[in-house]
Amino acid sequence: MTIRELDPGRDAEGLVALLLATDPTAVTNREEWLHRRQAIPDRAQMLSLVAEADGRIVGAVEAGLNFFGSGQVASLGVRVDPTYRTQGIGSELYAQGLEHVQQLGATQATTTFDESEAGVLFAKVRGWREVRGETLAALDPREVTDRLDPAVEIVPAARVDPRELHRIDEEATRDMPAFDEISAIDYDEWLGFVWNNPLFTREGSFAALVDGRLAAVSLLLVNTDARRGVNMFTGTAREHRGRGLAYAVKLATTRWAAAHGVTQVVTTNDETNAPMLAVNRRLGYRPLGRRVEYALALRT
Repeated sequence: MTIRELDPGRDAEGLVALLLATDPTAVTNREEWLHRRQAIPDRAQMLSLVAEADGRIVGAVEAGLNFFGSGQVASLGVRVDPTYRTQGIGSELYAQGLEHVQQLGATQATTTFDESEAGVLFAKVRGWREVRGETLAALDPREVTDRLDPAVEIVPAARVDPRELHRIDEEATRDMPAFDEISAIDYDEWLGFVWNNPLFTREGSFAALVDGRLAAVSLLLVNTDARRGVNMFTGTAREHRGRGLAYAVKLATTRWAAAHGVTQVVTTNDETNAPMLAVNRRLGYRPLGRRVEYALALRT
């Protein structure tokens, strides 16, 4: 086993394969992964390493500062192909990632993973603690029979000023439960991560308008080759919450997905976000498990 620095152009296909092996619900491909990688700002000071064995990538670590957060929290994520686990690969990648984040001046590090007995044990024996949980859920959009309410004005994101989408995204994101408080989401960086993402569908993402002004959005990523999608974000402006607009826009994305051959859409929502969890239940999302966030104190 060899650990080396990531070479995005050379390693993209191998990283996508590793991502899908460790997260079967992921929606990505080579183009999307490369784009998302290139969108990471320099201030993240990201360390990216891969582990190679038998001529292929079998593990990876990414470690750096949370670039939309306070600047005091770093992220550290380790992935190992299931067939190569318990061989010390994850431990070595973790050690190098931890050394990097300890040098960044952050007070805390976080990691997010789909909860499993092995994953929880790996984290806890190294001093990490759970700080937040999300419900991971999936839906076959073809099974949804609800119809759009004609009283709600719904338009595709392609017909909306992206600055307005960004406004709702930033406002609602800052209201979501989070370990590291979101300070701001730069518009140009938002364009890179959302609007210009190769799998972001501007025709399959929708906005609700109230008196001609954008009030709620639901953003959808779709890999048409895999016939899978992920609800990237759904949110409503503060003054319009509690009126069913989140359900309306998420239903619109679901109807579009069904009409365009998508057989699975996944979503995650904080376990304390009762209104959005209710929207998901109404649409028919089925829980797949928990996606958990763990934290580690780096210095006092």
